Amino acid sequence: MLKKLILIFLSWRIFLFIPLIASNYFLHPREGFGYTLTLHFLSDNSPISNFFLYPWGNFDGIYYLLIAAQGYTVNAGFFPLFPLSIKIASSIFGPSADGLPFDPRQYFTALILISTYFFLAIVVMYKLILIDFKKNIAFWSIIFMLVFPTSFFFASIYSESLFLLLTLLCFYFARKKKWLTASIFGALLTATRVVGIAIIPALLFEFLKTEKTFFKVKALSLILTTLGILSYMWFNFIKWGNALYFVQAQGNLQNNRTVNSIVLFPQTIYRYAKILTSVSVAQYEWWIALLEISVFIFAATLLFVAWKKKIRFSYILFSIIALLIPASTGTFSALPRYVLILFPIFIGLALVRNKTVKISYTIIGLILLFILFMLFSKGYFVG
Repeated sequence: MLKKLILIFLSWRIFLFIPLIASNYFLHPREGFGYTLTLHFLSDNSPISNFFLYPWGNFDGIYYLLIAAQGYTVNAGFFPLFPLSIKIASSIFGPSADGLPFDPRQYFTALILISTYFFLAIVVMYKLILIDFKKNIAFWSIIFMLVFPTSFFFASIYSESLFLLLTLLCFYFARKKKWLTASIFGALLTATRVVGIAIIPALLFEFLKTEKTFFKVKALSLILTTLGILSYMWFNFIKWGNALYFVQAQGNLQNNRTVNSIVLFPQTIYRYAKILTSVSVAQYEWWIALLEISVFIFAATLLFVAWKKKIRFSYILFSIIALLIPASTGTFSALPRYVLILFPIFIGLALVRNKTVKISYTIIGLILLFILFMLFSKGYFVG
């Protein structure tokens, strides 16, 4: 089966170059948004400036690369483990070049890392699903994840690939009752993205379900899962005098997020309903709003399907919390990217018996994947 996993990974990876070719011929960079493109920060003779290379670092990738090269300035909304891994891995090629926002060595290191992280995630996901289901379910769960419209973020210089790998490793070792190992990966997860905290109640639930009682020495290892985010909070306090500065920093990204209060997702749905009924269909923003609310409904529906299909509840609990955290900020902005790491929705889809649903999802997913990656590569689509 390893050969099959390698084959589908490489097929997906090769497919992603086709939208890049199309965008290079049919799209111009979005006017006024040049700063969202890696190309904007490169010299003409940079080895990264080729259209096959620079799009992988667009938008948030720029922040991660800047943090890896120069450390934190005010971009605290991006958690440290992913850029730190780029910095450490690229150090084998020597120190970074001073004054360069994008050291080519770090850029190519990042591309190698994210491909490695994601392929390992596929392998771990396959093994995790095999604990409860047959091989065909594990195989198709991975296929459905790869054809999801925003799966290209797993190949971009974003933290999604690392986050998914760490999430799956947490659950895999938890299922094997290796709580210390699971908790160490949990600590790394909470240092990767803020929604990583969803692993804490999920692992606690899995522990109680498996061990039957909380009063065991093994339970103490679960405390380790908090160390990632607590360490980053301490860093925020030392550097900016506010342990929760990373929350405030999210609000500074101009993504319409409310960071000083919780907005219940029904309110957000109402807001999107107003957008869809008041904004002209001819406007680009109308289609993005439609995509974002559709993805929320899609993810919520498939999590319900996953529950009905009796997928491990600790997986579902993690996914619900990881979905509601960004959905409770008053916007579904970037939700099409955030749902990528909700692996139970793809297992749930694989368990659906209706072939028409699966075929329709695959066709629509591939078409949207092609279009959205084209738009992303030229600065139109953030995620």
